[in-house]
Amino acid sequence: MLPVNSRAHTRQVLHESNGQISSYIRGQIIVSFCIGILLFIGYLIIGLPYALTLAIIAACTSIVPYLGPVIAITPALIIALVTSPWLLLKLIIVWVVVQLLEGKFISPQVMGKTLKVHPITILFVILVSGKLFGILGVIFAVPGYAVLKVIVTHMFTWFKRVSGLYGEQPESDYLEEDKPRK
Repeated sequence: MLPVNSRAHTRQVLHESNGQISSYIRGQIIVSFCIGILLFIGYLIIGLPYALTLAIIAACTSIVPYLGPVIAITPALIIALVTSPWLLLKLIIVWVVVQLLEGKFISPQVMGKTLKVHPITILFVILVSGKLFGILGVIFAVPGYAVLKVIVTHMFTWFKRVSGLYGEQPESDYLEEDKPRK
């Protein structure tokens, strides 16, 4: 349904958007793997039974952003509660430390590198979209930003080409001190 002249460009934009979403999913898997390792180490330190199994469950459910960690802690909470109240307190401390590490350091760094976006930008996008659109905004903030970045970049490239406003500056427009040296 697209005009013939714009099919190749549209295909390129869709291909790059697909690459950004793939990078986001790959980054989310890396973050989940890191969460699993950190929780396994923390569970071993506090002596939680079934540490490996609970860490694997946490890693698998953490793939779903922001909702997965809530699902992941539930079995660990039940086991810690049944075992002892002191173990429950230790589990909560481990969980808070891992979530702080993930939210402040691991996730922004990994997502920033896989999507080629600065970590501060990722935090800003998540905060703004969460404020504007609630929980769905938080979940779709980073992949939505990545796709929007591809579209805006291509639109700007198209605008530069069509408008001619960003061409080479004529020799006569240079100031004396700005002239290239030979």
